[in-house]
Amino acid sequence: MKRLLGVIVVATLAYSGWWFYAAQDLRSSVAEWFTEQRTAGIQADYADLTVRGFPNRTDLTITNPVLIAADGSLGWRAPFLQVLGLSYKQGHVIVAWPDTQTLTTPDGEIAVASDGLRASVIHEDGNLVRSNLEAQVLNLSGPEQALALADVNVALQKIDVAPSSYRVALSIGSIAASSPEGVPNIGPDSLASMRAELELSVDQPLTFDALAGSPIQITDIALTRSEISYGAVTFKVTGDATLDSAGFATGEVTLTAENWRDAIAAARNAGDLPPALSEGLIDLLTMLSTFGGSRDALDVTLGLNRGTVLIGPIPVGQLPPLRWR
Repeated sequence: MKRLLGVIVVATLAYSGWWFYAAQDLRSSVAEWFTEQRTAGIQADYADLTVRGFPNRTDLTITNPVLIAADGSLGWRAPFLQVLGLSYKQGHVIVAWPDTQTLTTPDGEIAVASDGLRASVIHEDGNLVRSNLEAQVLNLSGPEQALALADVNVALQKIDVAPSSYRVALSIGSIAASSPEGVPNIGPDSLASMRAELELSVDQPLTFDALAGSPIQITDIALTRSEISYGAVTFKVTGDATLDSAGFATGEVTLTAENWRDAIAAARNAGDLPPALSEGLIDLLTMLSTFGGSRDALDVTLGLNRGTVLIGPIPVGQLPPLRWR
């Protein structure tokens, strides 16, 4: 009995020592990362770093984190950020964001208000293998537009046969837009819902080091499924494209929809679309549906050539570059 008790005491002390070592190593690694960002010219600050959760967890809390690019064009700040993990299950963490945070963009600041915004991240030696992000409510308020989302879920998984390719699934139960004065309530009368499945190829594998460095750029997109619904009408988009170094797309996209006129009329009558915008949208979709042979049904394939949208050889529009600055 004494020998068994001695073994238990030694094992407990050994495990306790290992946990405190792991906690200190985690704290030091994060502090070192912030120092490296400051050395690179990025404003990277925080008020405090704490690790709690003994004996089974290593829960890191960063208080008042601030990250701002050297030129001030991109940034993020929040009251806190939590990275929650099990001490006996390495490579799997939960990231939890606060209810409010702020993003800085070249077009101004975006206030983010959320409920239940968290992500599960599985990695191997710093390489992202699988992740899932969810939020019950996610509201974005910018200088010119406010967007309210509900039941948000984004899943990402690495494609094993392609080191820099990932499969992405996106689901948004409700989408509503408004002016900056007030974010609308999410409910049955929301503007739309959305589901999409796609494969992305990027210019480098998603690793912790890459995410902290220069912005990762998309090189190829294969959109296998995309549905945007408003009431009884669903717009479907599929296609694929290759992006050049400037972010301009070359490829092909197919759009289909039934009774799209009813959807636009309902959105306009509900005040979700300004009259001028709805009239322009009707004119554009009328032209596109003509090529499909039906006035009310939309089924058309669009070509993309370095961002120029084509119907056959005829240019009908221009897409902006899809490139992070």
